[in-house]
Amino acid sequence: MRPFVDRNDEIQALEELWGPTFQLALVWGRRRVGKTRLLQQFAEGKPAIFYQADEGTATEQLARLTDRLLAYREDAALRAQPLANWDAAIATLVRLGREAKREGHPLLIVLDEFPRLVLSTPRLPSLLQGTIDEVKREDLPLFLVLAGSQIGLYERHVLHGPLFGRRTWGEQLPPLTYRDAGEFFPGWTAADKLRAWGLLGGIPYYLEQWDPARSLAWNIVNRLLRKGAVLYDEAELMLKEELGTDASTYFSILSAVAAGATRQSEIADKSGVAPSSVSKYLNQLARLHMLEHIYPIGVGEASRRGIWQLSDHYLRAWFRFVRANRTDLEARRAEDVFRRCVRDRLDEFISKPAFEDAVRDHARRSIGSDPEFPATATIGAWWGPIPDERHPASKRTRQGEIDLVGYDGKRLVLAGEAKWRTGQEGGEALHRLQPTVRHVPGYDPTVTRLVLYARDGFTDALRARAQTEGIILRSVEDLYR
Repeated sequence: MRPFVDRNDEIQALEELWGPTFQLALVWGRRRVGKTRLLQQFAEGKPAIFYQADEGTATEQLARLTDRLLAYREDAALRAQPLANWDAAIATLVRLGREAKREGHPLLIVLDEFPRLVLSTPRLPSLLQGTIDEVKREDLPLFLVLAGSQIGLYERHVLHGPLFGRRTWGEQLPPLTYRDAGEFFPGWTAADKLRAWGLLGGIPYYLEQWDPARSLAWNIVNRLLRKGAVLYDEAELMLKEELGTDASTYFSILSAVAAGATRQSEIADKSGVAPSSVSKYLNQLARLHMLEHIYPIGVGEASRRGIWQLSDHYLRAWFRFVRANRTDLEARRAEDVFRRCVRDRLDEFISKPAFEDAVRDHARRSIGSDPEFPATATIGAWWGPIPDERHPASKRTRQGEIDLVGYDGKRLVLAGEAKWRTGQEGGEALHRLQPTVRHVPGYDPTVTRLVLYARDGFTDALRARAQTEGIILRSVEDLYR
């Protein structure tokens, strides 16, 4: 097993709760995001009963839970008479909690993939709710964790059910950041780490499929494009498991967005989903970190300038390079597809939105910690109409875009561009940025700092100019420092 990567905030939050009082922690997130690995790491060295549910009948599930209880503590009566129902199972857990209290230590109980248990025993949430009240009255040191990846079921039975009000901590586990994903490839260049994240996203299981001892190109061919590789058909399997009977509808919506549809009406038209119901599907995909609704910072989420885009980089790569070339890939021509369709288009694919996403993440971390950056700011992107300089005597406008903006209240304190291209940046990005930033709301030349990000660094001439004019320069290597 590879070393545990990141999740420091979540581990710290759970550790702070570990103690002699009852706790109910809720952990949910999409398939493969690392919930089980996080909880295994937390359970290490603790008195714990860790039960991962499978699909099946209540009888099968209780038999496996019996085995886990016996692995924690031998019990002749339980071995002779395995658990027959969830009433008996919960009574046994409460009894073990009383024993833990007498022994002077807390007891961790993890019910992983909890929604599967509810499918076979629908009354389980209500049964647990009553038990929690009993446990709290007796002041038992039980630390109960309910985890799940089938988001729709988890929301219905936990987040919108009777257990939610009893929680003492809860979080939807997000994908790893670009920096944490880079730890899976310690010997790679910063640019290749970013390319890997731009192709795989931050799902630990996907990152683990690639071999860090091999090259980026080898991994793309053999671990993404080659028929039989896990990531070759993972997108379809993941959607079916996460989204159940509606998977085909969600797939059509994702396909429409991957093909360039960004507005809700466009997505409904291209996917064939009724306009009146498409928002329900879009919002669910956003909760799963597959889609995101982005809008220019400062205009509000309801703005008509907001657009939808794929936020899952693996899905972006799968639709662009796997699904689009399925005929050739099924004929086992992965290397040919790489040469014709991937190699020369890869950097264009990475440049937007992966590099821009990483740049904004870097800026958020730099605010208040890097003295060159503003002390406080909310980071986002901006786009909108600006005067068209090609027609100075008219009121005609063109679309202006800035990859990175930062606001302190209504003041624009940071504006920047992200350029992912071969060769050192010599000032072309700055020439495009300066005429546009003057039209962004809140701009003040005495307050707004400019920042440029470039993959391969900067020319000496631009560095000298940046030092004179106070322009911040960062390369892809700086993103990983």
